[in-house]
Amino acid sequence: CYNCHQITKKELSYGNIGPSLYQYGKLRGAGPDVVKYTWGKLYNAKAYNACTIMPRIGHKQILSEQQLKDLMAYLFDPASPVNQ
Repeated sequence: CYNCHQITKKELSYGNIGPSLYQYGKLRGAGPDVVKYTWGKLYNAKAYNACTIMPRIGHKQILSEQQLKDLMAYLFDPASPVNQ
């Protein structure tokens, strides 16, 4: 993720190809629409934007379902470093 996204302010080096994920859950909330969108974007980003360079993480089985759930928790959990 750090190759393309900023995750925390503590990191000195991160990618800027994708949007910042810093405070992802804190800024967007964890409503059902946001959670569904985020899961879909992680699972198959090309379903949202055919020209994206973001990998289809779930569709191509880059991460397992459990790893995707862990990533979702990392993005949305208020105690996560992402949301500090």
